[in-house]
Amino acid sequence: MRPLLSYIALGLVMLGLAGCFGRPESREDAAPAPDIHPPSAGLAEAGHLDHRLPPQVSLCGEPLDLSRPSVYERLDFEFLRVVNHPAQVALWQRRAATHFPAIEAALKAAGLPDDLKYLAVAESDLRPWVSSPAGALGLWQFMPSTARHFGLTVSDKVDQRQLPENILKAAAGYLKELHGRFGNWALALAAYNGGESRVARAMAAQGVSDYYELDLPRETERYVYRIAAIKVVLENAAAYGLAGRTPPAAYAPVKFQEKRVTVAANTTWTQLAKQIGCDYKTLRMLNPHLLESAPPAGPLVLRTPAGK
Repeated sequence: MRPLLSYIALGLVMLGLAGCFGRPESREDAAPAPDIHPPSAGLAEAGHLDHRLPPQVSLCGEPLDLSRPSVYERLDFEFLRVVNHPAQVALWQRRAATHFPAIEAALKAAGLPDDLKYLAVAESDLRPWVSSPAGALGLWQFMPSTARHFGLTVSDKVDQRQLPENILKAAAGYLKELHGRFGNWALALAAYNGGESRVARAMAAQGVSDYYELDLPRETERYVYRIAAIKVVLENAAAYGLAGRTPPAAYAPVKFQEKRVTVAANTTWTQLAKQIGCDYKTLRMLNPHLLESAPPAGPLVLRTPAGK
């Protein structure tokens, strides 16, 4: 009997190992990864918080028709992704203290809706240095060709897309141009994300002029909803338990001055920083658009710390 029992036990062990080392799951077999970030423990415990959309939502003065189930569901999807990611919202709030004052002033001066500042949040998380695999760069994620079209220098030596003030002026011009072509902000924002030609072709092929009815690539279909969701959460952060206190001194806009200098040949960034009276890292951070490993010789407009 014992040998028989031993063979049975060995067989069971082998079956168990076969289950462990069988063929790997294919993409079709594997369970899909959840799309919605799980709520944080703090928010889950705070049962009194009501994470629902407001009864009315508008973007750039254009209301979203929440009575349409497809509009409500898509906005709610993006809203839940944002509201249940408190760490990301906290970073947006802090970075907004740095970048929103200049963005708001520029949008107002250009006669553009204040809500367009949330486009910069959706594009870059308000990080001026971030780049995409496709080559977009900066707060507003401009491609090189678009940046050059609006007068910015983009080369292997200088890339002005990393200067928030320069790219902001270009972004305002581009958004105004898109709105003039498409006639409303939802379509203009879709074109900003997916490209003017693609949106125009989709409108012509489908006989549709309403963004909320267009069949577009998934990212572009989500784009306007994501911007609207960011607006809802940032404007109602306290109601969702996400209001944070931003240290004003730490996140205030950096004060700098522009100085025209003449740089001697073979000068290093370290030498130039010492002559100015600041450290290497500060000088490089203030001039991210100068890409070369050494400052170019000759006349140069340089950003230096205020008072240096």
